[in-house]
Amino acid sequence: MKKIIDRFQKSNIDVLFLRISVIIIFVTFGTFKWFNFEVEALKPLINKSWLIFLYDWFGYHGASYLLGIVETITYLCLIIGISRPKFGIIGSLGLLGTAVVTISILPQIGFNSFIFKDILLIGIALVLLKIDLNRAYPSESTN
Repeated sequence: MKKIIDRFQKSNIDVLFLRISVIIIFVTFGTFKWFNFEVEALKPLINKSWLIFLYDWFGYHGASYLLGIVETITYLCLIIGISRPKFGIIGSLGLLGTAVVTISILPQIGFNSFIFKDILLIGIALVLLKIDLNRAYPSESTN
């Protein structure tokens, strides 16, 4: 058992699983943004929030598509970030940005558990950002 524990402690499987989990979430919701059911689902959220300007600028479908594009860029950067940490940094910042924007509408729409879960995404974004920053720009250890 100790061997298994030691192996787990030295691995990066936890970070990889965290990254893949977020990628799956963003692939799912990013893809949904291209369908009418998601356009309709967004209306009550965006209509009551400061994000209503998106409808003025892009219309209902255009706003949904824009959100889908942002989420797609985010998950693509997170995928590429598995091997290229600088892309992971961009993906983590995209994740952080989308989560902060989403959380920012809570005061206007009231408590919504679907939106509230983005607090967790902020934490995940910060963890992945720190890991990718350390991978891309390793600090020199002083011995």
